[in-house]
Amino acid sequence: MTVKHLSSRTYVIVWLLLMALTLTSYLLSLAHLGEVDVVAALLIAIAKTVLVLLFFMHLVEERFANALPMIVATLLLALMLALMLSDVTSRQAILQRPVPPSPPPGATAAPR
Repeated sequence: MTVKHLSSRTYVIVWLLLMALTLTSYLLSLAHLGEVDVVAALLIAIAKTVLVLLFFMHLVEERFANALPMIVATLLLALMLALMLSDVTSRQAILQRPVPPSPPPGATAAPR
């Protein structure tokens, strides 16, 4: 069985992409975009993870059967996160009884 290895040029390009994504992540953290910060950071992290898995863990060179466990694990994680998110967003707020006001200072308690 002949295995085709990637050239060193490919690894340098992937490394440069990883560095560019890291710089982008850092610059976005300085921008203070509010709620978009988390979404952007997660998307950049996913892109970096995919690059590392494909090229530095050599999944791009392997048969599909070897990459299948990674794909299934990722889909199961996404399913669990989606179910957790739907559970949290569909909950009703639990109403608590109001706390009675404390007596003013110097007030005496009523005799029993």
